[in-house]
Amino acid sequence: MLTCPVCQSPLARQDRQLRCDNNHSYDQAKQGYFNLLLNTAKKSKQPGDNAAMVQARSAFLNAGHYQSISDTINQLAIDQLLQNQTENVNVLDLGCGEGYYSDRLNLALNDHQIQHEFYGLDISKDAVKSATKRSKAIHWLVANANQAPFAKNSMALILNVFNRIMPNALANLCHPKGRVLIASAGAYHLQQLKEAIYENPRFVEFDAISTMAEYFEHEHRQTLDFTIKLDPNSTEHLIGMTPHAWRSAPNVQQGLLSQQQLELRVQINLDSFTLKPSALTAVDEEASESE
Repeated sequence: MLTCPVCQSPLARQDRQLRCDNNHSYDQAKQGYFNLLLNTAKKSKQPGDNAAMVQARSAFLNAGHYQSISDTINQLAIDQLLQNQTENVNVLDLGCGEGYYSDRLNLALNDHQIQHEFYGLDISKDAVKSATKRSKAIHWLVANANQAPFAKNSMALILNVFNRIMPNALANLCHPKGRVLIASAGAYHLQQLKEAIYENPRFVEFDAISTMAEYFEHEHRQTLDFTIKLDPNSTEHLIGMTPHAWRSAPNVQQGLLSQQQLELRVQINLDSFTLKPSALTAVDEEASESE
């Protein structure tokens, strides 16, 4: 199932180590995750979210502000897996962050007695370290999502929650009968926060459907549009977990934190995709050209 990031050979588990036939080996960290991120795949010494962002996101999510998003993702995932079960049900949260959505979905699948193996992958070591505190039942990995170390077309379900979308990588991972669930921000997501921070805020919706169109058929969209009310602590966590933390002036942030209650609009699109038959050939051809 797991493949070596150096030679792409299958990895076998031996106690607290992963090893391939070419004797490339990877030790399990004391927290329980495996680091399969090669130095050549890094663009910085510590890629991805730093410890402060991870801590802020964990605190914000633990407060339940986005629980309805998680609940909806879980129900969509359960419905799709019950209707379209593959022989081996492998589930991947690609860009899992600190593991909030992974953990809650894994528990929901267990509650519905859907036998599966769950993998959470992120390029941030700080994020994956935090994720290991949520669940010991999930296979946590530090790795490059664009070169994810899994057997080709092995995932029955892939989550991509508020992360950069890489259609080629998703097509390489998705089982021919599998599904990809993408959560992305709507045009007016966090509208009031943007209006407070930016002089000329832009309200433009990311087009996930067009982005995925080369390899995937769009199956279903569900839009969530609701209001959250944040106390100063939660406002601080929200700012800290987003790029707004360094894009906004300190005095603007202080003005937001001085509000006893900040009301924000949350607008999220949840899109389900199926793999086009032609995508299997296209991915193979691209892989051959790169060799």
